[in-house]
Amino acid sequence: MSGAVNIDVNGAPRFPLRWRWTMLVGFAVAAAVLVLALVILDMERDAWLESQESQAEILVSRLGDELKIPMLSGSAAEVDVIVRSFLQTVPAVLAVHVQYVDGKNQQFGGAVLDTAMLKQIRQTKHITRLADNDLWFAKRIVYGGTKIGSVAVRYSEKAWESLAERLVTRMFWAASLVIVLASMLVYWVAGQMSRPMELLAAAAARVAGGDYSVRLAVEGNDEVSDATSQFNSMVDELAHKEEIRDVFGKYLNPKLVSEVFSGGSAHVEDSSQEVTVLFADMVGFTSFSESAEPAEIVEVLNKHFEVFHRIIDYFDGHVDKYIGDAVMAVFNHPNEDAKHERHAVMAGLAMTVACHKLGILRQSGEAISFRVGLNRGNVIVGSIGAAERLEYTVIGDTVNVASRMGGLGEGGEVVLSRATYEHLGAGFGFESIGEKNVKGVTDEIECGRVTVIDEAIQRKISHAVALAFDLTLPSDVRLIIGDINT
Repeated sequence: MSGAVNIDVNGAPRFPLRWRWTMLVGFAVAAAVLVLALVILDMERDAWLESQESQAEILVSRLGDELKIPMLSGSAAEVDVIVRSFLQTVPAVLAVHVQYVDGKNQQFGGAVLDTAMLKQIRQTKHITRLADNDLWFAKRIVYGGTKIGSVAVRYSEKAWESLAERLVTRMFWAASLVIVLASMLVYWVAGQMSRPMELLAAAAARVAGGDYSVRLAVEGNDEVSDATSQFNSMVDELAHKEEIRDVFGKYLNPKLVSEVFSGGSAHVEDSSQEVTVLFADMVGFTSFSESAEPAEIVEVLNKHFEVFHRIIDYFDGHVDKYIGDAVMAVFNHPNEDAKHERHAVMAGLAMTVACHKLGILRQSGEAISFRVGLNRGNVIVGSIGAAERLEYTVIGDTVNVASRMGGLGEGGEVVLSRATYEHLGAGFGFESIGEKNVKGVTDEIECGRVTVIDEAIQRKISHAVALAFDLTLPSDVRLIIGDINT
């Protein structure tokens, strides 16, 4: 991955594993360095304070010895000279406080002691650091076993501040170097660990898109290699399942196939539905089958049915079955289509044009043609047959009438009832062939040939025929073209 942040399929930002590990280790190292720095600073300050206390004991003791005689004689001037000389000699000292046994005080420097600290000075016997944030060290001055006063000296913390600044600077650069090196190492290691997962995710996306040819190389002997091996096995199963789906889809209703492969079983209830049924059968098939070889018969039928299937599919219909030399198609089942009558007629007309375009001749020189008949109405949708062998199809008078309509016309014609024609909408013509007795129907039915009177519809039919002959397209051309409800 090229960046730290990516966008997943839902549009939410996500962070790759390698960056998560890098940030986690970086924060951990930074926290560890910070804690270590605080510990080191605390230890260094304690050591520095011990050093200051040792120096203070020497210097304060020396100052106290020098102040004994002046303080005993009560000479404040001499005390002043000695203390100021001491301040000039020891730059680290900021202030000195001299307290006489009678309670008199002399203050040198800017720092001032409060009452509590003054009381603490009077009580101290040995060199002591006063309970204050500043570095005050105090000592009692004794001459001949008699207390004559006390002296307190305040030391500067600039030396510690300078030392602490140097320590912090060095630890900062050392910590930065450690964090950078550790982050680089972790990023590389995490990248090596997450790369198989990234490849697995990319391969899974390809499989989700329908590409079952992807396979991943199995390397190592760990959890990642196990996941990769299982992924390859899963893709093999999915590819095999898709192959079976395609094979069954050529023989069974796609709705059944989809339900079986999606849910493991088909739950199809018998129902009544309004559809348009289309039949197309070859004119003079009996004589053709008698004069032609079986292989030639099969080849001719398959050439026509291949084109017919694409046309029917383009107009959102479904090939229900092939019956010898005839094809039966249903519109508005299983694909819902509010204009199924219109699309069924367009498909029938396109089939007659495609048959003419194929131009296959009999041995007699006569062109092979198909008759097309269709009818609209309610049918029973259900599974017909025995328990061992079922066929999911449509049955009823509507199907029977559609079959009979094809027999009323000649080759290259689409015949339908006037009742069906009235549902087509604008753009079609009706050439009546009179009222006909249809087997199985009590009343006569007015029938006729349907024609196209709208140029846009004719272009749509020509377009469908052209696509049907383009074998480079998938068989489900309807998915390529998109909505044909125009």
